[in-house]
Amino acid sequence: MAPRLILVRHGLSAHTHTGAVDRAGVQRWRDAYDAAGIQPHPPPPANLVALAAGATHLVASDLERAVQSAKLLAPQREVRIEPLLREAPLAIPRWPTALPLSVWGAVMYVGWSYRRLRGVDATEPDFQRAESAARWLADLVADGTSAVVVTHGVFRKLLGLHLVRLGWSDAGREGGYRHWSAWGFTGPELR
Repeated sequence: MAPRLILVRHGLSAHTHTGAVDRAGVQRWRDAYDAAGIQPHPPPPANLVALAAGATHLVASDLERAVQSAKLLAPQREVRIEPLLREAPLAIPRWPTALPLSVWGAVMYVGWSYRRLRGVDATEPDFQRAESAARWLADLVADGTSAVVVTHGVFRKLLGLHLVRLGWSDAGREGGYRHWSAWGFTGPELR
């Protein structure tokens, strides 16, 4: 049987913000976002709850939104918390002006997209952490088991790249980058 990983983006954060902020305000928002849990609605899709119930392992990043998402997916299961799975934060531009948070987010996303086109998806430490996380997860399910892994949007992309480099196959993606989206990967068959 082939090992299987389902990489899930956490549910919608409970942290909200309105108004304009400067660069330091974006960092304060990010810190609060990382400390916040998730909103109860929308709930995770039923098919994702079923996958979590049937998985051998349930793993989450140590950020509260990922931990709460994993617990919502499988309330009766123990969640293994792994700091390696934390988000790879996008660079905050060095602008001296206050802008709405949505504008900051759009600019940060455009910057990330540009860096991806140039082949620079993340900082070297985040890239190396994603490689370590991919190897750790591959070892976790190397006996042909499965894991549902609750992580974050940017980091999941890096993790998927490293899994493919390790010989894993993309087994389909549901939901793109949205909250509760799930990307499946299948490892090499056991011999």
